[in-house]
Amino acid sequence: MRKRLPALILTILILACASTAIAMDAVADRLESMSLEQKIGQLFTVFFTGKDLGPELKAFIDQRHIGGVVLYSISGNVRSPRQIAKLTVDAQRHALATGQPGLFISIDQEGGPVARLRKGFAVPPSNMTAGASGDPALAGLAAHITAAQLKAVGVNMNFAPSVDVNSNPANPIIGVRSYSGQTLDVERFGAKAIETYLKAGVIPVAKHFPGHGDTGYDSHLQLPTIPHSRQRLETVELPPFKAAIRAGVPAIMTAHVEVPALEPASGRPATMSRRILTELLRNEWGFEGLIITDSMSMGAITERYGAAEAALNAFKAGADVLLFGADKGHTPQDFIPAWERLQNAVQSGEITMQRLNASVLRILKIKERFGVLSPTLPDPAVAGQFTGTPSQKAEALRIAKAGLTLLRNTESQLPLPTESSVLVLWPNAKTPFFRNIDRPEGLQFMALPKDPGPEHIALALQAATTFDTVVVLTSRARRNAGQGDLLTALGNSPLAGHTVMVSLDTPYDILAAPHVTAWLAAYSSVPASIIAITESLYGRFIPNGKVPVEIPVLRPE
Repeated sequence: MRKRLPALILTILILACASTAIAMDAVADRLESMSLEQKIGQLFTVFFTGKDLGPELKAFIDQRHIGGVVLYSISGNVRSPRQIAKLTVDAQRHALATGQPGLFISIDQEGGPVARLRKGFAVPPSNMTAGASGDPALAGLAAHITAAQLKAVGVNMNFAPSVDVNSNPANPIIGVRSYSGQTLDVERFGAKAIETYLKAGVIPVAKHFPGHGDTGYDSHLQLPTIPHSRQRLETVELPPFKAAIRAGVPAIMTAHVEVPALEPASGRPATMSRRILTELLRNEWGFEGLIITDSMSMGAITERYGAAEAALNAFKAGADVLLFGADKGHTPQDFIPAWERLQNAVQSGEITMQRLNASVLRILKIKERFGVLSPTLPDPAVAGQFTGTPSQKAEALRIAKAGLTLLRNTESQLPLPTESSVLVLWPNAKTPFFRNIDRPEGLQFMALPKDPGPEHIALALQAATTFDTVVVLTSRARRNAGQGDLLTALGNSPLAGHTVMVSLDTPYDILAAPHVTAWLAAYSSVPASIIAITESLYGRFIPNGKVPVEIPVLRPE
C-alpha cells in the first residue's frame, strides 16, 4: 500500500489539474461567445427596488446584462428569508434563461450595525466585539453564522470583512466595523473570517483598500484623506490586506479615500488611482482576484465627478466590478450612463478589448469557482429553517459574551443585586430588541431620542428616582451631546453612585462622560449583545473582554 500511495496521489493531482483545465477552457469559451454588451454588463453590480423580480430588475438583466445585484433593506429587497430566497431564485433563473452567466447576489452583512438581514436572521455582534474577545476563532464563528444564512437565501457574495484598522477616535464610518486598532489583530481576525467564508462557499470581499480606519470624514458624504507616509501605511493600514490575500481572499473592495503617499494627484481617490489598484495591488502584490469599487454613488465620488466619468476612470485604474449602491439621492438607473460610457470607450478604442476581456475573465473565473455560472438554487419554502436558528442565536450570544468588556467599576457597583430595581435609559432605542429577552422583574426600559434634549433628560431623572440603579446605553455619544448631558445630569443627582454606562458603539463614548464610575463596553446593539449585557449586569457571567482600541482616558498617567 505504501508503494502505491505516491502513484495514487499523482493520479489525484493529474485529475484535479485536468478538471481545473477543463473548467478554465469552459470559462474562456464563455468569454469568447459573449457580445460586447454582455461583457460590459458583467462589470456592473447594481441595486434595484422592490421585493421581487419586477420590470426594473428584468430590464437590467435583459437590456444591460448586469453581472450582479446588491440587496438593501432600504430598497425593499429584504423582508423575510422566504421572500429573499424567492427573489434570488427568480433573478438567477431569469439571467440563466436569457443565456447569461449567473448573477453575483451580494450584500453588506458584516454583523453589528451593518446588517441588511435582520428579521428572521441571527445577526452576530460587530467585528470589534469579536476583536475584544482576543480570540480570532470568534471572527470565524461570526462568518460561519453569516455564511450559512446567506447560502440559505441564495446570497453568494458578502461585502465583508472590513479589515480597516480603526486608529482614529473621530472616525465616523468605520468604528466597531473594525476588529481592532492594532494591525496584527486585524490581520489575524480578518484572515480567519475570510478562511471561514471560503470553506462555506460564500465569496468574501475584504474592504476598504488601502484602508479607511484613520479618517475623520465619512466617504459616503465627502472625500477623506489618509495623510500618512508610505512607511506608516506599510506598518498600519496595508498589512491586513496582505494578510487577506495570503488567506485566499477572492475579492477586495476599494475605498474612496485620498492617499497622497500612494497617489500624488490631488483629489484622486484610491478607487480611481492606477498607482494604487494596478501598480500596487496587482503588480507589486500580485493580487489576481477581483477588484470591486465601493459604491460609485457615494459623496466622495459624486461631489467631484459624474458617475459615468468616475466609473470609466475606476475601470482604467484597474477595477473589475463597478458597484452602484442605494446611496441617498440616487436611483437604480444611475448606473446606465456609466454603462453606456464604457461601451462607447471600447467601441472608440479608448479602452482596448484586451483590457475589457481581462476583467470579464476574472469575473467569470470567480463565478465558476464559486458555482455562480450555473448556481444551485435554494428552496424558498424551507429557507427560514436555516436562518435565525436557536444554535445560530446561541453562537451569536457566545461572541457577545466573550467580547463584553468591564472597563470601570471603581465603586464596585457591578454586578447588581438580583433583587435591585433597574431603569435602563436607551437613547435611540431599538425597541424590538428588548421586548422578549429574559430579564428580572425589576429591570425596566425607557426609550429616549438619540440626542435627548433638556425636557427628555428631566423626564428621565424623574423616572429614575424610584429605581435603585440607572443604566444608560450610549451610542456615538460624542456626536449626540444629549447623551453626555444625560450622564452628567445623573452624576449631579442622588443617583451619582448608582449609574452604569454601557457603550453600544465604540468605547470612545466615555470621552463624553469621563466621570462615570461603572462602565461596560459591548461594541454592538444586536439582540445577542443586549442579552449579554443584561446577564452581565446581574452577575450571570463575568465580562472578560479587553478593549481593542486606544482610549485617551484609559492611558496610564
